[in-house]
Amino acid sequence: MYYQVLRILADGQIHSAKQLINQLALSSIAELELAISTLFDLGIKFYSPRADTYQLISTLELLDRSCILAALPVNNQQRLALLEIHSVLDSTNQYVLAQQHQVVPYVCLAEYQTAGRGRQGRQWISPYGSGLCLSIKQYYETINKSLTGLNIALAVTVVRVLSLIGATEVGLKWPNDILWRGHKLAGLLLETRYKKGCEIVIGIGINVKSPPISKNTITQPWVDLYTILGQPISRNVLAAMLIDHCLQTLIIYPQVGLTAFLDDWHNFDLSYGQTVTLSKQAEVITGTAWGIDDEEGSLLLQVGNEKRRFVCGEVSLRL
Repeated sequence: MYYQVLRILADGQIHSAKQLINQLALSSIAELELAISTLFDLGIKFYSPRADTYQLISTLELLDRSCILAALPVNNQQRLALLEIHSVLDSTNQYVLAQQHQVVPYVCLAEYQTAGRGRQGRQWISPYGSGLCLSIKQYYETINKSLTGLNIALAVTVVRVLSLIGATEVGLKWPNDILWRGHKLAGLLLETRYKKGCEIVIGIGINVKSPPISKNTITQPWVDLYTILGQPISRNVLAAMLIDHCLQTLIIYPQVGLTAFLDDWHNFDLSYGQTVTLSKQAEVITGTAWGIDDEEGSLLLQVGNEKRRFVCGEVSLRL
């Protein structure tokens, strides 16, 4: 019931308790109060000018399946096998991986994740309706190209989309952290499962327009698109753009590998020529970053007189 209440309140206007009860055919004020309490728990912010009225502090664009599909080019409307939107999931990646069907490409979005995940097991935090939590599932009977490279290609794809909507000074920290002036804007998580072939799920999290968040909740510097652009961006339009471009990458990459993405990676690479520190289990390694391997997307790090390679998933990097 809380979602039906939110859909009405999303216009940012004042709604009386009586209006909400009548519009939703609720049995009692207690049922409405329970829904409002759930919205509070999800982090929805209210401004109530007087008793027995409800108003959000600002309008809220909820994700809409029909809007996203309408914004996709016709070829990818036809290519996309399944698109789901959920109010709350533990994790879009986890949910998609749990589905047993092989209907692909399969896209899943959620307004809120209770256990969103990033690389190295880190938590991804995004208040309800404030960002994009998106997973795309693809299946390959065979894939001869490096999955490390696919991670790189998809990260480049996301930054390309952000550039198209006017986000400047956005760059990549190997392998797939997306930063703006040193602040975390977005991230990716690529997960694979091998059965007869290779099942790939790519999770994308982007801060679109976030409310103030306690420093105790998120310890690293972060930023949202609203701050960067200085104006709102439709989450449905952005979702459609990401789906469109990522589906193209998932088709192109097995054919050409990193070739189509290397120039942009070099342009977006925040660590190239910089002294960086990597942690690998208990080992700490300091050296100069010299881009990525053309075939696999491994990080190239000059350590003393030796140039070493590090693959995704084994190391973390701090600029």
